[in-house]
Amino acid sequence: MDWLARLNRGPGRIALGEGVVEVTMWGYAEHIRDNVPHRHTFFEACQVGAYGRGRFITHGNEYTIQPGDVFIAWPGVEHEIVNSIHPEMELYWVAFQWISPCQAEQGGATALMDDFVKSSVVVVPDEDKRVAALWNALRTLFSGRLMLGYEAQACGLITALLLAIAQIMVDSKMLPLVEIGGSEPGEITVEHILRYIRDNLDRHSLSVSEIATHFCVSSRHLSRLFARFVGMPPTAYIARSRLDRARSLLLHTDTPIKEIAALTGYSDVQYFTRIFNHRFECPPARYRRQMEPYVYDLGQVTPP
Repeated sequence: MDWLARLNRGPGRIALGEGVVEVTMWGYAEHIRDNVPHRHTFFEACQVGAYGRGRFITHGNEYTIQPGDVFIAWPGVEHEIVNSIHPEMELYWVAFQWISPCQAEQGGATALMDDFVKSSVVVVPDEDKRVAALWNALRTLFSGRLMLGYEAQACGLITALLLAIAQIMVDSKMLPLVEIGGSEPGEITVEHILRYIRDNLDRHSLSVSEIATHFCVSSRHLSRLFARFVGMPPTAYIARSRLDRARSLLLHTDTPIKEIAALTGYSDVQYFTRIFNHRFECPPARYRRQMEPYVYDLGQVTPP
């Protein structure tokens, strides 16, 4: 699907209010297959398209999903999609991270996105079809011939879609993500811990003991929580998150590599280069040059 490939080469870093959304991936399936229980380190906002229905299973609860429904997979939380009729459902989705400015008294889009990441909603019907209309507008834009200046329209549509998803989830009075007595102990704690880690990746001193102390648990218990709900030790999650953030900064900003190292918690740029090379089999500078034809910054266009 050319439109999806073009969309994935589009804006990867969108300013929303005083914060930033980092888009990891856009997805679409004419017929999404059943998937096994799995986790992500990012938010995944999904919408059932024109046909199909099934179940979204997360936090030990099952939610019926049908055409038009918007549903959220939360970072670090196991989930799966199971079809209940044939043909399998049409599905749109976007994977992203929200980077809040972490300042008091923010308003507008920033406050809305902060409320979204704190919300407890799983599935919401798109009753006024606003979210679906924005998906269709994005698909139409990237299906046609992209003219100079289209990136501004793309950023506007992406911003509108993300805000519409956040708004519909925040305003909803639907079933909460975690029902009292219906969730496994520790799930909410892990969600807050993952957010804390993402908000503090620039600090070289971020450690397991600090996180455990901040959330009033022992380091041993913290490791058990990560083993159960994240599937890796906390040190591994921190290291992977640092490199994922560094990769995004390389692809979607002109920030010098030394600054990227500092922004992701590496005080030694040579050590950062060595670790990045080990993970992505390519040093940062060359990685940026090789990937440059496939991405563009908000003010620069790479012809499709």
